[in-house]
Amino acid sequence: MTNVSEPTLFRLRVAYPKLGRLKYLGHLELIHTVEQVVRRSKLPYAVTQGFSPHMRIAYTSALPVGTSSTAEYFDVYLTELVPAEDALRRLQNAAPVDLRPIDAAYVELRRPALTAEINEVHYLLELMVEPTLEVSDDALSQVLSGWRDRGVEIAYRRGKKVKSLDVRRLLKDCSHIVMPDGRIWLELDTLCDNDGSLRPEIIIAALDQALRGLEPGVDEEIVSTGIQRLATFTSYNVERCSQRIRVDGSGEIHPLGHELEAPRGSLSARSAAEALSNL
Repeated sequence: MTNVSEPTLFRLRVAYPKLGRLKYLGHLELIHTVEQVVRRSKLPYAVTQGFSPHMRIAYTSALPVGTSSTAEYFDVYLTELVPAEDALRRLQNAAPVDLRPIDAAYVELRRPALTAEINEVHYLLELMVEPTLEVSDDALSQVLSGWRDRGVEIAYRRGKKVKSLDVRRLLKDCSHIVMPDGRIWLELDTLCDNDGSLRPEIIIAALDQALRGLEPGVDEEIVSTGIQRLATFTSYNVERCSQRIRVDGSGEIHPLGHELEAPRGSLSARSAAEALSNL
């Protein structure tokens, strides 16, 4: 492959999902898989200089293991201007179904890195309520609005460190629907920046405790982990369904200039279908 010291490079931004069993890939495993896809696509990717040259490619922030996504991105630098439609087709042919790219376009070389540019993330959660319990719409509304109105900070432990989640700062907006079978759809609009980001599993654990009449993180410890034992919820699914760039005075921008359509098999597509069927 051509060395990146050549003056002309092209920054191709690719949107892709992380669905099905592939949501259990760790971030390093995901990076390895995506790089294999780029190699198999035969795109003319650039490589770094130094003793250990590697593909010049950058990603969005890591997803927790077990969290699916309909809106992941990577920027790969190419040494030749391949038409974006052709590059997308080649990547799609080289990718597994649950990581198959959705869209691709060229962006300016001088734009900030994806992790620096994206500062808002939208999550969709599906919560399965313990069959012997009933969670009402009013109970959910009271807990969630109370956290934001009172500026609650939820204490939790991550590894050996005790941290706190500032709900008022990080949770910009939320909405929920209680389904006839007792399941809960919960949407979270969150802020992410250098000072931190919201981890959905902390909100789920805190919600579990609050619905049992406890003070979250105080009466019971909350531990940030991929697998949680909860009393109110038997299981849950989490999906990152949008990543956005909020610019003061300029509104909201999507990394590829437009919102992505939820792919078939995603939590987002299933939620939308259920909403239509209940109209």
